[in-house]
Amino acid sequence: MSAVVKTVTPFIDKECLLKALDKLDVRYTIKQNEIITERKDYYGNQKFIFQNGRYKFQHDSSAELSEYMNRWGEYPSGWKSISDFLQAVEKEYNKFYEEKLAEIERKRQEALAEAERKRLKEEAKRIEEERKAFVEKQKKSIIEKAKAKGYSVKEKKVGNKIKLVLVRHTY
Repeated sequence: MSAVVKTVTPFIDKECLLKALDKLDVRYTIKQNEIITERKDYYGNQKFIFQNGRYKFQHDSSAELSEYMNRWGEYPSGWKSISDFLQAVEKEYNKFYEEKLAEIERKRQEALAEAERKRLKEEAKRIEEERKAFVEKQKKSIIEKAKAKGYSVKEKKVGNKIKLVLVRHTY
C-alpha cells in the first residue's frame, strides 16, 4: 500500500526541492511531473509527485516494511525513517527557499532603487528645463521693457551668468 505524506512545508518550488535533495546526497531522476528518488521502499522508489501546485511525497507504507522494522529493529543501510527524511528535506528546502526569497527581494529593491534614480534624474532635468525657460522669459521681458524706454541692450556672459547692459545715447 502506498501513501501520500503531507508535510508542514508545501514543496512548491522545484529548484529548491532539488537543491535540498542534492544537499542531503539523495540521488534522483526527473520524469515529467515526478522526482523519483533512489530511496526504495518495499515495492519501489519513493518519489515527489507534482499535484495541485506542489510536490507531494509518495512512498510505500506497507505492513511488510513495518514487520521488517519489528523483526530487525532498524532500517536497511542508508535508510532514514520517512519522518526523519522529510524533516531533513523540509529543513534544507526552507533554507534554500528563504535564500531564494531574499534574492528576489534584493533584486526587487535594486529595481525600485534604479527606478527612483531614473525618476529623480528626470525630475532634475525637468526642473533645469523650467529654470532655463524662466530665465529666458525674464531676459525677453527685460529686453522688451528696455527697448520700449529707448535703451539698446548688450548681452555679456560672466561665468555661467548672463549680464544685460542697457545703453542709452543722449545728445
